Amino acid sequence: MLNSLLKEVMMFKVGSPVYATDGRVGTLQYVVLNPHSQEVSDLVVKCDFFIGSRVIPARYIDHVADDGAVHLSVDKAFVRRNREFKQEEFMLSGPEVTLAQHTDARLFWQDVYGVTVEELPQPVARVRIDSGVDDGEVLVGKGSRVFTALGERVGVVDHVVVDRDARKLLYLVVRLPGIRRRRVVAPASQVKEWQHDAVTLALDKEALFALPPYVPAKRDDVLAQLVRQTIAALGAPIENLSVFVDGGHVLLRGHSHSVDDRRRVEAAARSVSGVISVTNEITTDKHLDVQVQQRLLDDPVASNYAVDVIVKNRIATLIGKVPSPAVKDVILEIVRNTPGIVSVIDEMTIDAEAFREEWSPESYLDALRVVPATQEP
Repeated sequence: MLNSLLKEVMMFKVGSPVYATDGRVGTLQYVVLNPHSQEVSDLVVKCDFFIGSRVIPARYIDHVADDGAVHLSVDKAFVRRNREFKQEEFMLSGPEVTLAQHTDARLFWQDVYGVTVEELPQPVARVRIDSGVDDGEVLVGKGSRVFTALGERVGVVDHVVVDRDARKLLYLVVRLPGIRRRRVVAPASQVKEWQHDAVTLALDKEALFALPPYVPAKRDDVLAQLVRQTIAALGAPIENLSVFVDGGHVLLRGHSHSVDDRRRVEAAARSVSGVISVTNEITTDKHLDVQVQQRLLDDPVASNYAVDVIVKNRIATLIGKVPSPAVKDVILEIVRNTPGIVSVIDEMTIDAEAFREEWSPESYLDALRVVPATQEP
């Protein structure tokens, strides 16, 4: 699902390295979102070359690589001059404390010695404040909690997928609980509510678990190798097989002696996880035969002569009569320049007498001459 969009999206993987124009600056700590527009406003980067984190406006993102690395359009000095990001946590206590007073508070009971217990008359709220980001914005990171519409906690955020140009949220990749740690793709339209470091989806548990699975994109060179291995396992003899991969789109070239093998190879390539599309340019003898015949028919000279073409093992044999060496050369040149043909066997014969009357200079001029219509008396 996501692979088909890779050219148009940025996939933020929290914890991935962040690079300035003059080298690595740190790791991605949070993606900062406007909860109303669902637009990414900033990134929080935990810096390597000095202590602390910085808030980097999203407009300074140059691109996000396939491996998740974030590349900025500014240098390290610029990163250091940006707003500092800090998280502070403290506790409030008293009978009047409620969760409604604090957007990111956890309510629990505590005795006078600071020991948490189940039932005591004095509630305590643990509050966390983030400085450096605008009020009302939310932070999404690896491990941000995910809840169903009924308030059940069902997983954590794994990746944040954003439109490259508009910088708006497209999908959340949610890691589900369990040994398999399966990941699913939740559309942005299913987000019901944002909280600090948490999100509630407008789905119940069953619908969430039924979402499409997330299939990580593979590097093109890795994907090409997997496609070659899968095709080799078929045992189909493909001559000069070439596999080209660009952004998950596969191009196959080569030659097969069987139309069925050509189809099997294409199906095998499509079966590889991470492949978005397959363009099959593998030729067969039958395919080349048709291609040569069509090129001859499209030529204004060659199309006038009945020359049979037989293609076997990419070698074309030409049989027929032509009126002159010049015509033969035209036909041979067309066939030799047909992609996929490696050799041409010329069995054409020159028979000028057979074509003399039909193609003499006089008959050619006669064919072009316009005869005026006879006038009636």
